[in-house]
Amino acid sequence: MTSHETLDRLESSLLDLDMDATVEVADSIVRGDGAATVGEAVDAIAEGLVVVGTRFQEGEWYLAELVYAGEIAKQVMDMLSPHMAAGSSGARGTVVVGTVAGDLHDLGKNIFVSYAKSAGFNLVDLGIDVRRDRFVDAVRENGPLALGMSCLLTSTDAEIGKVIEELTAQGLRDRVKVIVGGAALTEDFARKAGADAFAPDAITGLDIIKDWGVS
Repeated sequence: MTSHETLDRLESSLLDLDMDATVEVADSIVRGDGAATVGEAVDAIAEGLVVVGTRFQEGEWYLAELVYAGEIAKQVMDMLSPHMAAGSSGARGTVVVGTVAGDLHDLGKNIFVSYAKSAGFNLVDLGIDVRRDRFVDAVRENGPLALGMSCLLTSTDAEIGKVIEELTAQGLRDRVKVIVGGAALTEDFARKAGADAFAPDAITGLDIIKDWGVS
C-alpha cells in the first residue's frame, strides 16, 4: 500500500467513525509497515477533523458524532505522539485550558483538547473545578498563546471575570488571548467579562485560536 493510500484509509476510517480500522492503520504506521510517516498521519487526522467540524457546523453531524470522532482522534494521537519528531509536537504554540471553579463538566473541554492536539497545539489541561490562581499560575509558567476557560453552570460564570481580573492584576493579561465557551455563556457575556473571544463549540474555538497563531 502506498503512502497516499495509507493516509486516505486513515482519514476515511476516521470519517466513517470506525475506531478499530483507524487504530489499525495508525498502528501499521507506527510499526513502519506502510510508506506513510507519523507526521503525515498526524496531518491526515487533522485534515479529517476539519471535515468533521464542517459536518457538525452544517448540521450533517450532531454532538454524538462529534464526540466519537474526537475520541478516535485522541486514541490515534496517543499512539502517534511518542513517535513524532522532536520539536514537531506543539509547533503551533501552547494553549492552557480548564473548567472554572465550582464546575465539574468537561465534555466540551475534552473535545477541544483532542482536536487542538491533533491540529499541532501543545495543550496544558488543568481539568475541572480550576481555581483562579491555578489559571494565573499556568499562564505565568507556560507563556501560552491562549487561555481557554469552560463554564456550563450559570452559578459559576462569574469566575470567568475573576480570572481575567487576576490576570490583569498580575500583569499577565496583555500576554495571552482569552477565549471562553460553554452552555452558560454567550458572546455578550464574554465581551463584558473581558474575554477576547467566545466559542459556541470546540470547532469554532479551534478556528479562532488558529487565527490568533498566525496573526
